[in-house]
Amino acid sequence: MSTDHPPSFGVERMMDGLLKRGQTLLARNMESAVVIEEMLGEGAQAEVYRAHIGDSWFAVKWYRPEYLGVDARLWDRLKVAINAGSPTEQFLWPFDFVSLPRTAAYGGYIMPIKPPEYISMIDLLRRRCEPAFRALTMVGFNLANSFLKLHAEGLCYRDINFGNVFFNPDTGDIRIADTDNVDVNLKGGSIKGTPGFMAPEVAKNLVQPNAMSDRFSLAVLLFFIFMLGHPLKGKRELTLPYDGSDPDKSRRLCEDDPLFVYHPQDDSNRPVPGEHDALLSFWPIYPASLRKLFTRAFTEGLLDPDARVMENEWRKEMCGLRDAIFYCDRCTAENFYDLDRARQKKTMNPCWGCGKVLETPPRMRLGGEHEPLFVVLSRGARLFPHHLESDPYNFNRILAEVTEDPPGLRNLSGSSWAGRGADGSIFEVRSDEALPLKSDSQISVGRIEAQVRIR
Repeated sequence: MSTDHPPSFGVERMMDGLLKRGQTLLARNMESAVVIEEMLGEGAQAEVYRAHIGDSWFAVKWYRPEYLGVDARLWDRLKVAINAGSPTEQFLWPFDFVSLPRTAAYGGYIMPIKPPEYISMIDLLRRRCEPAFRALTMVGFNLANSFLKLHAEGLCYRDINFGNVFFNPDTGDIRIADTDNVDVNLKGGSIKGTPGFMAPEVAKNLVQPNAMSDRFSLAVLLFFIFMLGHPLKGKRELTLPYDGSDPDKSRRLCEDDPLFVYHPQDDSNRPVPGEHDALLSFWPIYPASLRKLFTRAFTEGLLDPDARVMENEWRKEMCGLRDAIFYCDRCTAENFYDLDRARQKKTMNPCWGCGKVLETPPRMRLGGEHEPLFVVLSRGARLFPHHLESDPYNFNRILAEVTEDPPGLRNLSGSSWAGRGADGSIFEVRSDEALPLKSDSQISVGRIEAQVRIR
């Protein structure tokens, strides 16, 4: 993704790196001049710079010479990625090699530039920002969707962790960096992953990184995003002695003897008050459906790659989680309608923000008996093609949205809905009209039948 004007990145970094401001590189396949501007970041492997080709702006990752002698498969991996093309726009994907002019050897690659409003996932974990739950569900959806598309191409990422994901805290859109990790599924190489995120079988050198091990790392990342803690680091973290070869205890807790902090049958690794307060606070907030997926990911799927939660399951859950959000009318905190509790005829959990006893919110049941969808009709709720047309996920097409004054569901589909009230009366909701949320009713949208429940 390029832009016609140079993005603002705030305070620019000093140009004391491998490249200099105004220096010209060559984009090899495009045979275009790439002009370097300021440094955006640096690490042990490389430095990243803002650069432009003509009026379009990009990022250049330029490797340190000493790293080029360590990673023997670097250029082969990058050739695979460049030839394959980006699976989704969420990847900051390489699209050409760059080199010094009149030099045969590659020095780095060029990729889309991260928009300035996208912040590091580390900012979330350190509580430097407090995104709404609705935005976090979109972060989770976009992660699952991006890796689903990557794996469908026969590729794997090899090193999913919170250090290489950036997100827009307002929308939940993401950008995934360090795409030079990407390789053919099960291909040998020097990149295994990050301690604490690696699947146990990869950490123990039993297999090469692959799509199944990516799924384990994805589950760890999602757990961090929603629970702000590690799924395998609870009470045991406090009882292990210091070991200089394993300072953060990731090898012992995540590889040698892993145990989920909320294992249903073993409570010996539960979060400890004062040490793991975020885990203790966030776990009960979410519906049982999300907790069940995490439990499966870190019990059955912990050591059995075939039992891991698939990306499509995470996509579905993230959409369901988004659809379950409603607001406390006292403190405005986002809460979740828990369908499992409703089916068991249990009372709703009190508001996590203020403790108020919550009333059952207006909601819609879509579809027949086989895997119906449920949407809470609260402020900000919207219906998309996967709700009303059985089409793939497309959040750019809004087919209906909740209105607040008066409470209603506005039809944005372009077609009329046929409706029937609880008293048997027949009505029509034309395009751009709103269905009042005053009493139970039923509407037909094409082949989709929907029941609206007010209480």
